[in-house]
Amino acid sequence: MSEVQGTVEFSVELHKFHNVDLFQRGYYQIRAGLKIPSRIPHRLFATVAGQAGDSSLCSACVHENNVYSRIFQILYRNEEIILNESMNFRVHLLLDGERVEDALNEADFQLKLDLHFTDSEQQLRDVPAIPVISSRTLCLHFHPRRGLHHHVPVMFDYFHLSVVSVTVHASLVALHQPLISFARPGKGSWLGKGNLEAGPDQSSMSLENLVFGAGYCKPTSSEGSFYVPSENCMQHAYKWHKDLCLLLLNAQRGLHTYYTLIMSEIPDLPQLKLEELSVEETLSQLCMELQVFPSSEPAHMFFKSIFQVL
Repeated sequence: MSEVQGTVEFSVELHKFHNVDLFQRGYYQIRAGLKIPSRIPHRLFATVAGQAGDSSLCSACVHENNVYSRIFQILYRNEEIILNESMNFRVHLLLDGERVEDALNEADFQLKLDLHFTDSEQQLRDVPAIPVISSRTLCLHFHPRRGLHHHVPVMFDYFHLSVVSVTVHASLVALHQPLISFARPGKGSWLGKGNLEAGPDQSSMSLENLVFGAGYCKPTSSEGSFYVPSENCMQHAYKWHKDLCLLLLNAQRGLHTYYTLIMSEIPDLPQLKLEELSVEETLSQLCMELQVFPSSEPAHMFFKSIFQVL
């Protein structure tokens, strides 16, 4: 199987924490983590805007690609805490190059939210060790063209009755040839930790066949770098490139459409004017840029140009 590297970005914001009827007074914290199935080779990077360092009591921070909210104290029933903490999860995935959109549709992204608690000030010296008391997992129904835009109140279990309001946005932001190495998870791994089998990168061995099609024959050593693909191979490459460009343009249009809708429904927000790309015109221009590449050029030069125009 030939693979393409796709990048999806998730923006998560924790707005308010509402204590409905927590049984214990003390110090609470919410931790958020993005889960990706181990069957998909991936690399995950979590960030927090303005992060000052590791574990912090007063601000959100990242620890092992999970985001920790600041520590907050709960004293009363029906108490409400304003969090307003934003975080980003950037995921690089290896996708089947012949069915990129379907592979993204089938990716089972999940957001895991853990509620942690301690009533000991001494334990606050070791924030990662604060025990978890309740967990919730949100299934993120991501669509590569429309993205994901959702606001939901997440309620923890009956014995820790509390609610946190969460906003999630996600968008496909890049498609290109694999640029980073991926550890391939072994059996029994969900988060990609442990049992990592850093096997050889198979994608580069067959990426040319993916672009040029099944009729492409790798040049012999005697043909060297002067091998020119057949017309059928070139047409296959044009179509493959066009399909990926169309997917990226539709992802951009989906993000723009949602942003425009929010601006109209919430006039108090800053009204930023964004340039709207015409999908059809931009797609035609991108395809034309590739097709003006001389067909007499060697295959490796054309292959390189495809990913420059993508």
